[in-house]
Amino acid sequence: MSTLVVEVCEIDEVSPHHNADALELAQIKGWQCVVPKGKYAAGDLVTYIPIDAMIPAEHSDRWGITQYLSKGRVRCARLRSEPSFGVIVEREDPRWELGTDVAEHYGVTKYEPPVSFWAQRTDALAPHPLFEEYTDVENLRNYPDVLAAGEDVVVTEKIHGTNSRIGIVEGEWMAGSRQVRRERPENLAHSVYWAPALIPEVVSLLEHFAQDHRQVVLYGEIFGSKVQSLHYGASGAGGFQAFDLMIDGHYLNAFEFRQVCASFGVAMVPVLYEGPYALGIIKALSEGNTTLGAEHIREGVVVKPIAERRDPKVGRVCMKYIGDPYLFAKNVTDSRDV
Repeated sequence: MSTLVVEVCEIDEVSPHHNADALELAQIKGWQCVVPKGKYAAGDLVTYIPIDAMIPAEHSDRWGITQYLSKGRVRCARLRSEPSFGVIVEREDPRWELGTDVAEHYGVTKYEPPVSFWAQRTDALAPHPLFEEYTDVENLRNYPDVLAAGEDVVVTEKIHGTNSRIGIVEGEWMAGSRQVRRERPENLAHSVYWAPALIPEVVSLLEHFAQDHRQVVLYGEIFGSKVQSLHYGASGAGGFQAFDLMIDGHYLNAFEFRQVCASFGVAMVPVLYEGPYALGIIKALSEGNTTLGAEHIREGVVVKPIAERRDPKVGRVCMKYIGDPYLFAKNVTDSRDV
């Protein structure tokens, strides 16, 4: 889940809009915004409001953008064939420095999709400190400098499903959604979060490491026709692919994780690229069709450094990049996990 960031930013570049004489293209963070010609220049400090922000009417009316919002929600748009993501407004207080968070000042909040059917179940248990929630995966376009040009990264396909964590903690089996530990049902198939415990390869992996470790948690994505609108050919909630493994408080690096999954035969999210980081490569990989089947579009990608590390802005470096075709898709619906 990414954080809402409404902050003072510097415009990186302004270039002509080749299909509209009165418009220009402003590059800000990792986003492109269509702006009135002559209004902004490279180096200007402005306030950037990203897509999926909810803007109170008092401000959207004042800025003259209410008609372009969807019930107050900032959506991506195409203006004379050029994609535009978010809203740029002038920095209203000259004391606001680069990086100042002004979300609270404007009362801007984040749009939240409806809670998924599975997450609404009344099977929540008290949290366990060693059954850790997964990393907050931030949007790479909001933090384009977190990864350095040329840094060795691994890029995997982002699957449109629901987050799953399952593990053995201090000898006890546990399973849950992203934020909620879930009660074990008599029939594991009745819980989408416990269903991975029916996969023999997953059981073997967890039981193997639990022999010598206090905490073993496998993180993955559950998908199918009853999960999200992109089902990848899986019926019900029958698809599962792993994307990370924590052992005693530490995530395995990309190479170790791939070795472990291969050794136990656990399906893992498709690896699309390993090599030097470049934003252009990531953008290209985020588009096209999924590698999983059913001829769906690709939601996007997840990018991690080969060598596990942390960053002061985002914590553990694990970033997502959602593809433009997915952001503009009309036949894709989202529900959120809790």
